[in-house]
Amino acid sequence: MSTAAENKEIVRRYYEEAFNESRTDLLEELVSENVVNHDPVSDETLTPEEARGFEGFVRHVEAAHEAFPDATVTIEDVIAEDDMVAVRFTFTGTHEGPFAGFNPTGERLEGSNMVFMRLEDGKITERWEESDSLDALEQLGILSVADLSPSGDRTRKVA
Repeated sequence: MSTAAENKEIVRRYYEEAFNESRTDLLEELVSENVVNHDPVSDETLTPEEARGFEGFVRHVEAAHEAFPDATVTIEDVIAEDDMVAVRFTFTGTHEGPFAGFNPTGERLEGSNMVFMRLEDGKITERWEESDSLDALEQLGILSVADLSPSGDRTRKVA
């Protein structure tokens, strides 16, 4: 059984070495064969068959780099307890390939993300990601939040 500190190091290596350097060869060392990836963007980008298990996890990383070839994750915070690791990171990249069903825009994206990972025997076994998809779509020029408001105003008024 891995300690919380060891689990944090595995997650750090996933982002800083495997993801940032697009080193899918490291994933066998860091990710379980039966990993479950709960990621709404992957659900839009990959078919259920493509997203399943270790190969699906590899495809998730590859798809991110196909959409954002200069993708970089900067870890802001990592918290671990028992078999769970929580990570807050900033994602940056230029949209140069298909992403979640959208054609490339050439726009730069920078967003804050939150991820929880469960680890077992030194490998990532489950992953949940949450991000501000609305902000991402606005940054990429796909959607304007002002267009969603009847008044065109981005501010909210509380009575």
